Amino acid sequence: MKKSLLLILTIAATTMSSCNDKNAQNDEGALRAKAETENAVLRAKVDSLQSVVEQLQTELEGYMFSPEKLCADAEQLFKDTNESKLKEILEKLRKYHPEANEIKIIEGYLKTIADNRAKEQERIRAERMKAVDVLRKEYDDVNGITWYYSKTTTHRVWSNMSSLYIGKNSSKVWLRLKMSYYGDDWIFFDSAYLSYEGNTHTITFDEYREKETENSGGMVWEWLDVSVDANLLSYLRDFVNGKNPKMRLSGKYSETRNLSAKEIKSMQEILLAYDVLINGER
Repeated sequence: MKKSLLLILTIAATTMSSCNDKNAQNDEGALRAKAETENAVLRAKVDSLQSVVEQLQTELEGYMFSPEKLCADAEQLFKDTNESKLKEILEKLRKYHPEANEIKIIEGYLKTIADNRAKEQERIRAERMKAVDVLRKEYDDVNGITWYYSKTTTHRVWSNMSSLYIGKNSSKVWLRLKMSYYGDDWIFFDSAYLSYEGNTHTITFDEYREKETENSGGMVWEWLDVSVDANLLSYLRDFVNGKNPKMRLSGKYSETRNLSAKEIKSMQEILLAYDVLINGER
């Protein structure tokens, strides 16, 4: 009897414990569901408030960036061809005032700037095309080489001069530098230099292959004729735009002279034509 009663009490206790656990689980699930619902409601309110804030921010910026304020300096920016600033103004006008008449004004400014740039690029292209046409050409039909020289100067070796000229065949284009001395006494030069504003470049040459001498009637002349490499080419581009350009031939004696404006102009013409030819524009 006692054993039966104990068994009944144990079963009853277990049943009550199980019910309590189930009730607790149900309560916990309900609380979790309630919390999730409340969180969802809060998130929706936050999103709604965020939307209102963004709308108010846009409206505030619209007042701050009124068309009048945005376009206050537009005309001067157009005169200064400040394309980037005008684009910023246009972007803000489209964002805050999509119906504003000022949009067409700024678009017109930008179109004019773009048109003018295109015209300038075409002018430059045309100038570059003419750079080759203005040169004097001599064709060597034996070696298949066309030589290009400046029409403004003719470099005779019996002269004190520096010049550039171009060679072109079916496969390549190259540039050459000529420097010469003419006088009544030898200088026997073995070194050559170009210089501007204190920037000096040594012209390397083979004394046996690239230097020549001659004399007649009591006068002598010495000259060199060398290929222009990338290093010298880079220097020459600065040299022809620098101040006080000079050449020096030095050996037993030395001869230094300032290049004339005519010499510099002819070098500039040749360098421009060389760029056109080397880039395949002609």
